Amino acid sequence: MTSGGAIPETADYEVTLDPSGHKVGFVNEDFAIESMQGDIFQLGNNAWKISKVEPGVVRVHDAQGQPPTIPFWLGEAPSRSAELSVAVSQLRIRADQHLGEFDSADAESRRRAMAEAVRDLVAGEISSAGAEQLVAYLASARAALGVMPSQDTLVMERFFDDTGNMQLIVHSPFGSRLNRAWGLSLRKKFCQRFNFELQAAVGDDAIVLSLGPTHSFELKDVYGYVQAASARHALEQAVLNASMFITRWRWNSSRALAVLRFRSGNKMPPRFQRMDADDLMTVVFPDQVACQDNIAGPREIVDHPLVNQTMADCFSEAMDFGRFVELLRDMAAGNKRLVARDLTEPSPLATEILTAGPYAFLDGAPLEERRTQAVRARRFLDPETAAALGQLDGAAIARLREEAWPEPWGLDELHDALLLQGFFTPAEVAAGGWLPDLQKLAESGRAGVLSQGQFELWIPAERVW
Repeated sequence: MTSGGAIPETADYEVTLDPSGHKVGFVNEDFAIESMQGDIFQLGNNAWKISKVEPGVVRVHDAQGQPPTIPFWLGEAPSRSAELSVAVSQLRIRADQHLGEFDSADAESRRRAMAEAVRDLVAGEISSAGAEQLVAYLASARAALGVMPSQDTLVMERFFDDTGNMQLIVHSPFGSRLNRAWGLSLRKKFCQRFNFELQAAVGDDAIVLSLGPTHSFELKDVYGYVQAASARHALEQAVLNASMFITRWRWNSSRALAVLRFRSGNKMPPRFQRMDADDLMTVVFPDQVACQDNIAGPREIVDHPLVNQTMADCFSEAMDFGRFVELLRDMAAGNKRLVARDLTEPSPLATEILTAGPYAFLDGAPLEERRTQAVRARRFLDPETAAALGQLDGAAIARLREEAWPEPWGLDELHDALLLQGFFTPAEVAAGGWLPDLQKLAESGRAGVLSQGQFELWIPAERVW
């Protein structure tokens, strides 16, 4: 056997020291391709200067202490375990039990609740300084959302960004494996409903969907977009367009010896292995790479060992489909509290997912093209300020009403204002001093009074049928 092995090919570039040829380490393929001769980067405890970039090899020499950059690696981020996610949720619930007193307008009660929460967390072996920062952070989030997101209380928040579009965030602290399944399913359902693909990202505590100007819906309805009975079919179709599928397809093709790692005694370069795996896809699963003009409706998943194994790896390794279905059933049964909030700006808990890196993306848009870049969030919100995120400014509303209220000059402008407003009450007529002019409009047949008992409205003649 010359091509066996269960460790997948990562296609990293080998870093080789010139002129000795000693192996220094490995760097990510994308980093190596984007690097140029003369670039300096840190690897291990030393800085290295690139002499030459060859296929599969980066040749370097000692940079002699020159300041380096840090190489990057692209890939899937490790997910938080289910047990740790439960612990995070329980910590939020414990803090929320004390922070309930923040609903009071009494500043002394708020300080007392904060101190009590800090003491409770310190007893759990958290330092006093860390506990104070954590409680202040959670208090601001609770004040902004009205509730504390946890595994028992799911929260969706929606707000406008600087471009006038909306961002939808689902606070679900279940870990990124479960959230990845939910995020992909929601993205597919939005595509089917509105016929547009959305940018999306997931983290251990939240999912973000960047909406466009054509998306108009009742926020709480989103909880019902994905049902347990149809979740597998929706997620299968979504996974086919995700990078996780093609990556695991290549891995499984090598493990199954369908793609050789060695040929004629020489190791096959990773780029050639990728080509062979893609060619194998066209034979085994042609609909996956077929022209979209020739495909009507959802793609049918072929019953082939490699396809079945790849799909199973996506559902069990990259995602946690079992826990996702359990969550959907609990939501349908009413075992979870489902909250929807429309805010004026993102809550403090939203900052993490809004600033997530490429490892969290569910689509192919690069970092510089992310719609989340249009969100301007405050660096820190105290609980009192955060509580106002979901409230409308009464002074702003009054100012807007005053600016929008008509100030007609002459009969024609008064008639136009009456058509625009639909009707005027006697109080509004008296406040504007419009009674003589309205009477003139009534005499000319352009306006009239609609009466029912003591109730009267001035209306334009065009509104009477």
